[in-house]
Amino acid sequence: MDPLLPQFSRRHQGKMSTDHGAKVTSPALKSNRLATAYRRYLSSSDSAAFAWEVDEHYSQFTLLTLLRRGEPETRRAAALALGILGNEHSISPLARVLNDPDRGVRLAADDSFRAILLRNCASLHQQHLLRVMHINDGGEYQKAISLAEDLVAQAPRFAEAHHQLAICWHGVGDHFQAEGVYRACLWYCRFHYPAWQGLARCRIELNDNPGALMALRRALSICPDLESVRLQIRTLRRKMRRADS
Repeated sequence: MDPLLPQFSRRHQGKMSTDHGAKVTSPALKSNRLATAYRRYLSSSDSAAFAWEVDEHYSQFTLLTLLRRGEPETRRAAALALGILGNEHSISPLARVLNDPDRGVRLAADDSFRAILLRNCASLHQQHLLRVMHINDGGEYQKAISLAEDLVAQAPRFAEAHHQLAICWHGVGDHFQAEGVYRACLWYCRFHYPAWQGLARCRIELNDNPGALMALRRALSICPDLESVRLQIRTLRRKMRRADS
């Protein structure tokens, strides 16, 4: 088991921390303990120690509460911790704080959001996904199609599997097929902003500029830091205005 991915089974089974003197009992202490662990992580870059300390004292529910209600430093720490310890229940809350007023929170939440997207499946399927991603990254899209289709068949609710298959079809120039698979990805995770971006590119290739504009706006509404998408929206709107004139 990956040491950076501690499981929550100890708490679900009712086992208490052996450090009774450090037991977290109040919201203020919860926030302070997390912030202290976060500062130690920033100075040491020891993610394993940070994960262990957080896992000893926090449930995912508590981290999600602090992600919404804490001070900026606490929200950053909660976002970072959820990327290591969180599961599919953290995806939507992390996506929502991609709009957080604090840039540090947004950056940590984005990293954690994408990390959970990639591991939101059985470990066997994670290894399969990594193979597909490696082949896609090398531009061998045709070679990756059958592997990606197998992954989708084995894990049909795994959004990232659909995303990688869409990238395959997009890469070989089948934009109609890619559009359908991007939409399948978004069915399972409506916050998957890279899929909204891919969907927009396909629709541009299919001469569906209004549909592309809608997809780009959805991506930007999820992740406002996407400056390239903001530029694409302006460019596409000018193109549509010229076409109407």
